[in-house]
Amino acid sequence: MKFSLQEIAEATKGTLYIQSNEQGKDIYVTGVSTDSRGDVTGRLFVPIAGPAFDGHDYIEMAFSKGAACTLTEHEPTDRSFPHIKVSSTRQALMDLAAYDRDRFTGPVVAITGSVGKTTTKEIIASVLSQKYRTLKTLGNFNNDIGLPLTLLAREADHEAMVLEMGMNHLGEIRVLSKIGKPDICLITNIGDAHIENLGSREGILKAKSEIFEGMRPGGTVILNGNDPLLAGLPKVSHAGRTVYCYMADSMGNSSDTALPKGDNWISVTMIDHLGLQGTNCDISWQLKGAPVYSTNGHHSNMHFSSDHPAGEYLTGHMQVHIPLPGDHMIMNAMMAFAVGLELGLTPSEIAVGIKEFKPPGHRMAITEVNGMTIVNDCYNASPSSMNAAVDMLVGSLKMDNRRKVCIFGDMFELGDHGEPLHKEVGQYAAAKKVDLLIAIGPLSRHMYEAFKETAEEEAAASRGMAAPMATVYFQTKEDFIAKWKKYLQPGDMVLIKASRGMALESVVEAIT
Repeated sequence: MKFSLQEIAEATKGTLYIQSNEQGKDIYVTGVSTDSRGDVTGRLFVPIAGPAFDGHDYIEMAFSKGAACTLTEHEPTDRSFPHIKVSSTRQALMDLAAYDRDRFTGPVVAITGSVGKTTTKEIIASVLSQKYRTLKTLGNFNNDIGLPLTLLAREADHEAMVLEMGMNHLGEIRVLSKIGKPDICLITNIGDAHIENLGSREGILKAKSEIFEGMRPGGTVILNGNDPLLAGLPKVSHAGRTVYCYMADSMGNSSDTALPKGDNWISVTMIDHLGLQGTNCDISWQLKGAPVYSTNGHHSNMHFSSDHPAGEYLTGHMQVHIPLPGDHMIMNAMMAFAVGLELGLTPSEIAVGIKEFKPPGHRMAITEVNGMTIVNDCYNASPSSMNAAVDMLVGSLKMDNRRKVCIFGDMFELGDHGEPLHKEVGQYAAAKKVDLLIAIGPLSRHMYEAFKETAEEEAAASRGMAAPMATVYFQTKEDFIAKWKKYLQPGDMVLIKASRGMALESVVEAIT
């Protein structure tokens, strides 16, 4: 990324302040930063006003550390360094990112969904990196600051981009999509995350569907075909095609309802769970009028093939190894497979990319310690991801002789739905025969109570013949950390998960 000062002023609709034309003539910005504490040498500093601080207070520091220019919402008093005055630095950052996005000729993949979007982003980036130099969203920088910073981190030799788009309210993904202008849009699922702000799953679907508004005409939509709301979503009018991803049940069995419908689909059957070693599965696909993706030097262009007569399909079948356990990982991998096919990778290249995927921090990180296996999945949580994690623990792992222990904390942003949804997770964990549930946090008391009630009903119905299940509750994680050795024992399979605000990685650190 390289901008002249005049380019930045024009892209942001700002006014450039310099001592003289000679001063600004040879200055080029080679990066963008919103944090004066990092490396700002040669960069454009963008001061953002937050609830606890104002980045404008750090402009002088940024220049002392080598910043080339700054945006500002105030009339500059010191003009010994270049300033560009804009009405909103936050909007200017988005405008500059949109300007640079239009200079990029490679494909852009955009991902949203209630859960799984960061993991899916990482798998897609691993797949595309088998053929193209790929830029991806760093961590979960998926909002109106993080996404522009990702776009503006692009280098001249990047050939593809994978962008994660998150939201809390209606209208937020629309803004991100119109900046990113994706060629391919994915929605992983529609769950309960952010239901506090959006009222219902239908409201969440509406917010997630804003991702299509910035999609370029003729682009591809990829959806989770097992999600009833996504399966029933009306076709996007300006899409070239929609690809549905389908998975058989957890035992790998197909039924009429699980069979793919329509012209374009990816399907998984013959699922072989390998415990902590991941999953092997058979992936089949059918695409009508497959797109062709060609590259020319450092610049790439995607177009849809015109040499496929009506009724001709691209079909195939391959066994794929997914390195992490859990059925939810299979859907993530399928969506990555679909992206790879759309962008011209061979099935073998895609399979290698999936196999080589490494999960980001605090997501399904597996550690063996003190005779226990700790599965650290405490990056974030929602009811659907909690249930998927339970399925992974008790259903996917071929370790029936080991105790299955869930250490679960509060799930946030559920509003008035918080109590019933925490109860549902507790009921689900008990129904799946989790041996021990350790619930932490004020909201998790409802999870604890529901688990206890369901376990007692199960014991009564079985007249003591069923394996006993237990649960314990702690108001805070510090309370549990002080007593964890009383509840965990060698041989346990321990899953740790909660919303990000609970920061349960401190529990992981205490145990390990």
